[in-house]
Amino acid sequence: MIDCKAMLGFLLVISTLLPATGRTQSDLTGAETSFLYIASTLQSFRNTGRLANNPGIDGADLEAFLDLLETYYQEFTNNFGSNSAMCQFYMDPENGRMEIEEKARLSFSFLPELEDRVNYYLVVDREFQENLETEFGSILQANVNQQKLSSRSNQRLPSSEFDEAAVINFLDSACI
Repeated sequence: MIDCKAMLGFLLVISTLLPATGRTQSDLTGAETSFLYIASTLQSFRNTGRLANNPGIDGADLEAFLDLLETYYQEFTNNFGSNSAMCQFYMDPENGRMEIEEKARLSFSFLPELEDRVNYYLVVDREFQENLETEFGSILQANVNQQKLSSRSNQRLPSSEFDEAAVINFLDSACI
């Protein structure tokens, strides 16, 4: 298997050198829907023990498919997962004396700048798509891409500017 961390690092460096005009809103939408698909599929599997809306995975490939989803879930959430610096600060009981707005603002500041986050999500999505096709074929990749359009999750990527209430809502859902 390709060293995902090394490849992601390389692609992130390359993508930051590309002009931002080369990226479209549909690229970001693709990354966001990939994340929703991954998050909802893993959550559903954890709750039921089965793969809801199976994109064509047979029993022999199920474990490898779930491992791929878990890998990319971790990649998407590496800056805002429950073990991230952002969530550690937000959930720290010592910070409970702060006003919620101030604690949320400071916690959210642990994230990279918006443009860097968006570039990173685009790289992660591109790598996810490539590994999905390499490991499982273009038919399964097409099935996943079709299913991700209807995926729903209470999680989301911090891929846009958030107002104060949205920051608090995001932190409450990301840091549970």
